[in-house]
Amino acid sequence: MKIEHAGNTLRVSEVAELDAATASSFQDAVEAAVTDAITHIEVDLADTVFLDSCGLGTLVALRKLVGNPGPSVRQMLELTRLYRVLEVVKREEIGATPT
Repeated sequence: MKIEHAGNTLRVSEVAELDAATASSFQDAVEAAVTDAITHIEVDLADTVFLDSCGLGTLVALRKLVGNPGPSVRQMLELTRLYRVLEVVKREEIGATPT
């Protein structure tokens, strides 16, 4: 997992799996990286190959931006209708100016 600060945004990427075995350590690592300056958390799930209900619960707990998930992750978000709660954006849309 990679965590980097970009201004007021915390960017999390290279998350291979987000499940019962990894959700707690994932959440702990993200929370430890949050500073007073952070107002947004972006979680890039493009490299995520497995996501279960514990991983979904962690994302909901973070209540922030979920970016560009792969097909299996996108399917889980659609099946559970969590795309209504979690904003899903494509990587190329991040930082793009609206037209």
